[in-house]
Amino acid sequence: MARRSAVARVLTEPCLILGVEKPFAIVNFTLTMVLAGELHMAAYLPVAVLVHLALARITRHDPYTRQVYVRYNLQADTYDPWIQPRVRSRRGLSGGRCNPLC
Repeated sequence: MARRSAVARVLTEPCLILGVEKPFAIVNFTLTMVLAGELHMAAYLPVAVLVHLALARITRHDPYTRQVYVRYNLQADTYDPWIQPRVRSRRGLSGGRCNPLC
């Protein structure tokens, strides 16, 4: 029988600020404070609220959206989804395998 231990939810789920993941909420709040507070662009306040609501909706449907995107973005530079024939091998260009693109 395998041993099981309880893990607190706070250790496995992302930190949220008003329903939005912490980095997104901090960037949105900072941008709002700079544009509305320092540059006196009060017209940005409704835009910031709409951005926050949109981020909250995305986070509600998938709280790991940012982590998935970051992992995909790091993998995208090294992952090539197309089959590449081997250029140098003993058995020819396809490396002894049938290339479905031919």
